[in-house]
Amino acid sequence: MSPNELVTLFLGEEIFDLTIKESSLYALRNGRQDPQLSREDIAIFIGILVLTSYLTAVNTRFYWQEAADTHNELICQAMTRNRFDTIKRNLHFCSEEDPADRYWKLRPLIKILQVKYMEHFVPQQAISHDEAMVAYFGRHGLKQAIRNKPIRFGFKAWAQNTPDGYLLAFDFYQGRGVAEHTDDNVQLVGKSGATVLDLLEHMKQEFRELPFQFFVDNYFMSIPLMQEMTKRGYDVTGTIRENRIPGTTGLSATKEFRKKERGMHQAVTSRDGNVILVRWQDNAPVTLASTCYGDVPPGKVRRYSRVQKRHVEVDRPHVVGKYNEMMGGTDRMDQNVNHCRITVKGKKWWWPIFTWLVDTAVHNAWRLYCRAGGTMTYVQFRREYACTILRRWARGSKPMMNRNLAAPGSEAIRFDGMGHIIIKAPSRGTCRNEGCTAKVGTKCVKCAVFLCVNCFAGFHGVAQ
Repeated sequence: MSPNELVTLFLGEEIFDLTIKESSLYALRNGRQDPQLSREDIAIFIGILVLTSYLTAVNTRFYWQEAADTHNELICQAMTRNRFDTIKRNLHFCSEEDPADRYWKLRPLIKILQVKYMEHFVPQQAISHDEAMVAYFGRHGLKQAIRNKPIRFGFKAWAQNTPDGYLLAFDFYQGRGVAEHTDDNVQLVGKSGATVLDLLEHMKQEFRELPFQFFVDNYFMSIPLMQEMTKRGYDVTGTIRENRIPGTTGLSATKEFRKKERGMHQAVTSRDGNVILVRWQDNAPVTLASTCYGDVPPGKVRRYSRVQKRHVEVDRPHVVGKYNEMMGGTDRMDQNVNHCRITVKGKKWWWPIFTWLVDTAVHNAWRLYCRAGGTMTYVQFRREYACTILRRWARGSKPMMNRNLAAPGSEAIRFDGMGHIIIKAPSRGTCRNEGCTAKVGTKCVKCAVFLCVNCFAGFHGVAQ
């Protein structure tokens, strides 16, 4: 499947129709003229947003300027500046306010993507549960500040990812005083652990019987969470805080364990044999709990020794290696999204969340593409998608005479079966169909390449 087809799995007609309906109502409610949006308008709008992620301008209006250093022919051919501003000004997703939901303005869009992400999830045994940050530097009651994060300020989201970064379930933190968790889940495992159980509610019914292994950090991990997940048929592995460990486990105290040599570890098993606790001395003591992994088979890891003034091999328990291998899915997604994210700014507080949702949809499409054997990088994939969208709906199907068939999006347009007409050219040139060297005076009006009459259908993938 092409990048455009993969992205359409997530950003498709359902979202387009929702946007058209709610944006029209929003415009009329504010005394504005109905923008009369179409699916093509929304697709082009999103395509322009994606293009700005790898071709950044200080001011979005630069793309429509005639200046040689800022003008973007692809964007100008696809949509006028005023039309883009009209869509952005009236963009809306929900008309019914819900006092119990602080994200009600985006909730319909969020629900659609939650279903789409799970619908196209290709099951993998390991799933990491972590928090992701949506960058935001304005003023809002939901804004969070978290130390030691690449993005320190913004909106916080709970996310479940596969090890390669595919986002299969997510929801946003709503702060205190809002019923963000299921009360039963909070009573079972506490507020932090309840986020894991809440996201499991998005799991497709046919997936719930699969033996998934969840990896979480010490903020979510607790013994009650492990017990509840075991009852549901899932394994859990993660770091755990010392105040969440029962005092009768037999583990040495952290203060005492800190005095041991690097590489030393201690492992204990619960009476029922379902929980294994491992404490390992690295630069500092690290404690992990697991229902499926223990300290054996041991492994090795390189560490720098200040005493020997060189790198040395240090013993590492098996559970530590598995945790480090499987836990980084959310961070990997964050790395990709933030490396190439939409840069168009908006005045509405929910705009950064909307662009984050678009970026994660494109990221998930790229992950599906990679699993199918695709070789394009993340940036190349985004370019291919944006160029395909903008070229396909260029105003009036006006051909770009200097089009390079090797440019991103060209192959998708060549075989899209839309608007390809053979016309008489003002000059002559070599037929571009493979294997033909005839000098002809006809060309395809959309592809803007010389083609003879006999090669026209074959060049566009139509059987003669």
